[in-house]
Amino acid sequence: MGSLSGEILRPKHNLKGANNMDLKLTGKKAIVCAASKGLGLAVASELYREGCELVICARNQAELTHAAALIANHAGRTRAPHTLIADLSSPGTLVDFAHKAMNLLGGIDILVNNIGGPPPSSAEETTLAAWQKGFEQIFLSASLMTQAVIPTMKEQRFGRILTITSMSVMEPIDHLVVSTAMRAAVTTFMKTLSKELAPYGITANTVMPGVIHTDRIVNLRKAKAEREGTSLDIEMDKTARAIPVGRLGEPQELADLVTFLASPRAGYITGANIPVDGGMRHSW
Repeated sequence: MGSLSGEILRPKHNLKGANNMDLKLTGKKAIVCAASKGLGLAVASELYREGCELVICARNQAELTHAAALIANHAGRTRAPHTLIADLSSPGTLVDFAHKAMNLLGGIDILVNNIGGPPPSSAEETTLAAWQKGFEQIFLSASLMTQAVIPTMKEQRFGRILTITSMSVMEPIDHLVVSTAMRAAVTTFMKTLSKELAPYGITANTVMPGVIHTDRIVNLRKAKAEREGTSLDIEMDKTARAIPVGRLGEPQELADLVTFLASPRAGYITGANIPVDGGMRHSW
């Protein structure tokens, strides 16, 4: 299936006469968490292409530097976005990172909460340590980052808070109990927050990826193949056939939605929990 880092960024096209929608994102200040690969990289790339000023973070500087170069190339911009090292699973560093990022940008208009999931485990076998780590990695990372940017957004009476969760919030996935429980908690936090912040021109929405072709999905299918004695190819094929559109989603497809929700044009959408799943869910 090839290298994911090179496939998630759609080439820039300049189509003469195209009636493109102006999302009015030029100059908007954005933070995208965990943006060195996967969904975070796709979202950051699209925001940068739309003209945002950007800070991205990850734990590895080499991966961040490479991602920043990809993002600049995707956007056709000579200057790469700002990068900061941050461990989003460490609550003690989150607020410090948020303030450093806002200082680099000179403010904040858009926050995209995004973080990888914890290792697979069943409800019966999950340890106390795993629960605690999952709470810090998923719930605290989103809630503390969000709380850090709210005062600035309220003062300027504009803000967009986007949180990438998972379709497991609506339909739990076997052996992902920590991720499912914590992302459900994040979802209710964001829903509550959306009502509190609406009078200030701030929206808060969550986006639920289904099966999107990222390293995370590949690793989960590898783990399933090992449990069931099959192969990665078999599990990936089974996954694709279970999706009504007949394929895995691409990171760019989720990034397009997040970018719209981050724009001033989406000011009447808040408190929403939006699936990007190719029709895979069984519920409404």
